[in-house]
Amino acid sequence: MNLAEKIETLMHIVQVADDKLTGLLIALANEYNTTNEAYTAEETENFYQIRDLLLQDPETGYSPNKAHDLIRFS
Repeated sequence: MNLAEKIETLMHIVQVADDKLTGLLIALANEYNTTNEAYTAEETENFYQIRDLLLQDPETGYSPNKAHDLIRFS
């Protein structure tokens, strides 16, 4: 079953769902979309430093296309 078929099947399930099933689907979606990432103070500070450098001098960063190429072909 491809993604389009899965989405169509899920949409049908949601359309005919009762209150209990709807609640379960919402709980499942919320659990799936919740990240449990925890960053240390050092990591957070590093993120802020990078952000500040890029805001001060945007030329030091990569364009979205260049960043995508670096990720894809690394």
